[in-house]
Amino acid sequence: MGTRSLQSPKIDIKITAQAQNLLNDSVAVQASHPNLQYKPTITNGAEANQANRAWQSKSRQLTSGSSEVLDLYDMAGIDIGAGDGNDGTGQSFSPCEEIVAIAIVNENAIDASGILEVEPDSTNGWSAIGTHTASNGGGLRGQGCLIKCQPAEAGFDVTDASNHRLKLTANSASVTYSIYIMYRTDDDVSSSSSSSSSSSSPSSSSQSSSSSSSSSSSSVSSLSSSSSSSSSSTS
Repeated sequence: MGTRSLQSPKIDIKITAQAQNLLNDSVAVQASHPNLQYKPTITNGAEANQANRAWQSKSRQLTSGSSEVLDLYDMAGIDIGAGDGNDGTGQSFSPCEEIVAIAIVNENAIDASGILEVEPDSTNGWSAIGTHTASNGGGLRGQGCLIKCQPAEAGFDVTDASNHRLKLTANSASVTYSIYIMYRTDDDVSSSSSSSSSSSSPSSSSQSSSSSSSSSSSSVSSLSSSSSSSSSSTS
C-alpha cells in the first residue's frame, strides 16, 4: 500500500486596488480599497485547516442547453485521464466527505454568450453550492469564477445518496468550464492502491467526461496543492 497526502496545500485569494481621489491642487488621496488577502493556513490532514485530497478537471465542454451532473462523493462516471472515478494520480476520488475549497470557472471569452449555471441537482443536490442561474443573475458569464472555501472542521458537507450532486448547465450558448476541488476524507486517510505510476498517468481529452488535469490559477485567486503517492504519480 502507498501513502496518500497533499503536499503544500494552499488557498490564496487576493482582491486589491488603490481607490484614488485627485484633488484640485493635484494632490492625490488614496486608500487601499479593496484589500482582501485571504490566505488561510492549510496543511495535510482531515481536521480544521486541513485537506488531504484534491481533484480538478479543465476545459470541460457543454453544448448550448445541455447539462452534466457531477457526483461529488465519488465522481462516478467521470474520467479525467487516470480512470473512472479516479484523481490525477490514478487513486479513487471516493469518498469525498467534506469540501474545503471549490472553484468553478467559465473559460469562455469575456464577451461570449454562454452562461454557466451552477446549482444543486434536483435529485440529491449538493445544497452548499447555492443556486447560480441566468434567471437569478448569478450564472457565470465568460471568465466568471465562483469560489467557496470552508476550512473549518465541518467543511462543506458531502453525503452520499442524499447531498452530493452538482449540476452545471450551459445557457444561451456553449460553455467551456473548469472545476477545482480540495477536500477531506476521514476513511483510510493514508492508504492508496499499489498501482504503478505508468498505469495511472492521466491523458487529456476534449470530451465532457474526460479533461486534462493540470495546475491553474485565476486573476483573483489560486487553489494549489501537490497530490502525491509513494506508489503512483502523474506525468
